[in-house]
Amino acid sequence: MFGLTSILSLLPGVFSSLNSITQSITNERISALNAKTDQERIASEERVSQLQAQRDVLIEDSKHSKLDIWMRTIIASGPAFILCKIFFYDKLGFGTTEIGNTDYLWNVIMVVLGFYFLSSTASFFRK
Repeated sequence: MFGLTSILSLLPGVFSSLNSITQSITNERISALNAKTDQERIASEERVSQLQAQRDVLIEDSKHSKLDIWMRTIIASGPAFILCKIFFYDKLGFGTTEIGNTDYLWNVIMVVLGFYFLSSTASFFRK
């Protein structure tokens, strides 16, 4: 069964800011300079390019309207409320919903997250 940490690990850039990404790029570049083998240097350069891509996405997102973020929040708040009610309120015994096995609800969460990533990928290729 998935936990909250596994869901959060699917969203690596959610809790990172531009300053932390820039600091990580600096640390990785120092790591590349201090690398003893070519494999370590190449791995460090790959991490730098990934972090630079994350930084570029954050910069581009900050240039656009906040309407997209608000619409995603509004659309996601309904299912999030229902799932939180079932997983936290009802599982602790305060609610009235009789829940047996909640594996199907994790499937719902994976479908929602999959649709989010699919729509983000489709909008990336559409541009």
